[in-house]
Amino acid sequence: MIATMKSFLTVLLLCCTAPAMAQQWVRYAESDESLMYYDSLRTRKMGDTAFVWDLHDLKRAGTDPAGKSYQSVLYAVEYHCRARKWRVLGTSRHAQGMGIGKPVSEEAGAMAFTEAGPGSRAEQLFNHVCE
Repeated sequence: MIATMKSFLTVLLLCCTAPAMAQQWVRYAESDESLMYYDSLRTRKMGDTAFVWDLHDLKRAGTDPAGKSYQSVLYAVEYHCRARKWRVLGTSRHAQGMGIGKPVSEEAGAMAFTEAGPGSRAEQLFNHVCE
């Protein structure tokens, strides 16, 4: 119960501070589908836990379950550095590239932790936020 409340409060804090703070997007990876960035100004590390905004700027527009078109996806991500695990805390899809404008759809709720495997994009971002 306490862990769930802690995760909820973390997501709430991250979501509330998102529009109020400046961003400094640093590119860390590229795939056939998107360019991936993390926000170096809003990355926070508290002990063994790091929180980061992960932005995927799509090369081709996507469509959410409600049929709304979006060009970028912003993920609130939590890393447990020693365990090399990560999870998504929340997601917002934006009609414009680079997370610009109001979200066309949002999802809150922490996913299960996943290992940041060798050579994965999660490991590439892990190397930036947990160093």
